[in-house]
Amino acid sequence: MPKFFVGGNFKCNGTRESIASLVSTFNGAPAFPPSVDVVVSPTALHIGYVQDNLRKDMSVCAQNISTDAGFGAMTGELTAEVFTGFGVNWTLTGHSERRRRLQQRKRGHDENSDGVSEKTQLALKAGMSVVVCIGEVLSDRESGKTLDVCFEQLAAVKDKLLLEDWSRIVIAYEPVWAIGTGVSASPQQAQEVHAAIRKWLMTEVSADVAEQTRIIYGGSVKPATAPALIECVDIDGFLVGGCSLTADFIEIIKAIPADFDEQRRAHLKADANSIQSIGADGKLAKM
Repeated sequence: MPKFFVGGNFKCNGTRESIASLVSTFNGAPAFPPSVDVVVSPTALHIGYVQDNLRKDMSVCAQNISTDAGFGAMTGELTAEVFTGFGVNWTLTGHSERRRRLQQRKRGHDENSDGVSEKTQLALKAGMSVVVCIGEVLSDRESGKTLDVCFEQLAAVKDKLLLEDWSRIVIAYEPVWAIGTGVSASPQQAQEVHAAIRKWLMTEVSADVAEQTRIIYGGSVKPATAPALIECVDIDGFLVGGCSLTADFIEIIKAIPADFDEQRRAHLKADANSIQSIGADGKLAKM
């Protein structure tokens, strides 16, 4: 049965004490709805503790994997096989803070779409499931290139996947201008992009993949914004940043409906046929 999906990305946060306290907070929360999969992504250093101590209806997810594979003389690398050997069966790929590492922090290099697709393929080969992150910067949105950017990022991943691989893919749409800014996309803005992504999956992959792939929203998701966002027909959950480090994460999970309506997209209610681009005001440019 299909399920919603809520992920928590801790990013580069946490001490021994704060992670232990957070795990205790999560463990003390009421049971989650059976309609949702919940995963959290601590730093690699904290994964062992979280894996051993976290409640069993929450899974642990890597934030990143190497472009190397297997085991060997690769000092400093953490391959997909290293994670699966520890029972970690999820990873993120393509988060904007890695796609824009050099641009934002003047460190290392920016990961490009080819590198993201390679990591996604390596993770799948190792038996992991993957949350593939995509999204545009503000200048892209203002110039009407939101969908061009998202589709280019998706196309690179699609080129490396077999049809059956899509059952282990979750797509996280994260507008970069909303990540960590406190400004969330409106439900209308988010739904329009999600609908367009689903239409892209329908035309570029298959109708079954379009209907079954979970497309989640990330970008300053909060308890106050989650209920309206999750009501949108093409939003299947959230990737949560800052709020995943507090009890607010539990409140966001509580916004998930108790049941996943399998008919919610039976006819792909949102008409993405006419979407060409989306401007800063959220309005559609029609073909």
